[in-house]
Amino acid sequence: MPASYKQSILFQRNKIDWPSDCEYSARSKDLVAEKTKLPAEVCTDAIDSLQSGLPKDCEYNNVALGEDGKIDLYRYRDFLGRAPIRFFSLGKGEFLGELLCDTTAYNENRIYFLYDERTIPAKTKLLKFIAYEFSSNRNGETSEKIRMKRLESDHWIRYYKPETKEWIAFFKFRGMGDCGTYFRYQSSEQNLPVLVEIRAKLECAGTEAYSADEVPITWKQYEVPFD
Repeated sequence: MPASYKQSILFQRNKIDWPSDCEYSARSKDLVAEKTKLPAEVCTDAIDSLQSGLPKDCEYNNVALGEDGKIDLYRYRDFLGRAPIRFFSLGKGEFLGELLCDTTAYNENRIYFLYDERTIPAKTKLLKFIAYEFSSNRNGETSEKIRMKRLESDHWIRYYKPETKEWIAFFKFRGMGDCGTYFRYQSSEQNLPVLVEIRAKLECAGTEAYSADEVPITWKQYEVPFD
């Protein structure tokens, strides 16, 4: 089979399952002689090149680093009991990658990156999300001023909704979900996150509780700043 044909197959993938579709495997002598890389190997190279830019304060830094200082995804999988990385199709040869960062008693956050294997080497881009840190300053018994401080994070998101191409960041201040912050992002034409909704409830009063899969519709909605 000509190398050009194999390469055209590489550009047409619309599904990647880790680890089978993104790992090194036994290579035939013909592939070695032609210096042709399999799709799974191109994917592995891309993930490896992405590692230097990943956040250093995630769970994998404590439980899944290899001797070379890089994340051992297989060790991470064994620790979690599930696959730590997933891919969502954005079109033939284009994907949104998802890597678990942290899991706590009532919050989870994940890292997202774009993966484009229509060229060799494949291209990756770590996504960053604009959000806001809330604080309050109460003057007297009734007057309360809410402050929003802008921040940018690459491991802010709880989950991605492929059916609507939206990212959700829902941070519970405590387990029952009666207080916290909620951010919703839509995907642009370039597959980049655009913040479109902000909600927050800073007082944990035992009311208006929501699960992580729900929109806290009764919480106050704040206008997205244009800064």
